[in-house]
Amino acid sequence: MGNVEIFHLANVHLPMEKNRLLLIFVGINLFFTGIDVALAHSINSFVPIYEWIPIYFFPLGAMSCFIISFQPNPKKWSVLIHIALMVSGIMVGVIGMAFHMNAVLNPLGHLSWAWLVFGSPILAPLAFSGISLLGLYAITEEVKELPGELKIPGLGIFHAPISRDKHFLWLVGLGFGASAVTSIIDHAQYGYSVYKLIAIVYGLFATSVVLTIALSKHWSRNDELVYFWTMISAIIVGVMGFGFHLSADLAGTGEISLERLLVFAPVFAPLLYSDLGMLGLIIVAQQRTKITA
Repeated sequence: MGNVEIFHLANVHLPMEKNRLLLIFVGINLFFTGIDVALAHSINSFVPIYEWIPIYFFPLGAMSCFIISFQPNPKKWSVLIHIALMVSGIMVGVIGMAFHMNAVLNPLGHLSWAWLVFGSPILAPLAFSGISLLGLYAITEEVKELPGELKIPGLGIFHAPISRDKHFLWLVGLGFGASAVTSIIDHAQYGYSVYKLIAIVYGLFATSVVLTIALSKHWSRNDELVYFWTMISAIIVGVMGFGFHLSADLAGTGEISLERLLVFAPVFAPLLYSDLGMLGLIIVAQQRTKITA
């Protein structure tokens, strides 16, 4: 695709067209999210049996993204299969959240803070929903000069109430919001410390920045600067969190334990911030100071 511009702040060379890059991004995320879920569910030997649902889904969803990304003009049947798989991914996330919410109810059937904190992470399954939504929009093209008119290869043009770019911004903003809420719940297990508050405060800040941008009809120079450096910071915060979690998992043992990596301080969880930061930069590549509704 050549060089693209992120506002007027950075020029980046993309190895391929942006939609194809987004599809590969989705495929990689589905794959590693699926591996993370498989490892987490393996701790209790995939019991109950419905814990196998995301395990069966993620390789199919990832494969579809990779295949479509290498088809300049995808066939109608492959697009339909891809859409079906992405819709399935959305449902997998929602159903998974329902299962997790049911799992954190106390024996009396009520939701309590202790069970919420130490039980199954209720928002974690929604990662599949968010990633699949991204994969769904990644196969569309917005008709030039007609924001909200989305062209799907082989299927025609469909009208959306907001532009494609704003769909992406909402996904990134809500992703930061879900990550911040998850940080609040997870870090409550062993008490809050200064460095644990970094993830919470930053997540809430990033959420407000992205959603404010998504709701704005016009972007000022300052809006672009704040958004750009918020995404760069997200990448840094995610890597720092990975380091903190890994250090906590190794503390006092010097050994790597799969259970500690997944349960005590989930080592890959902070990298979601880095993931969202990279996505936030990709989606505004080639954009200017204005996104129309």
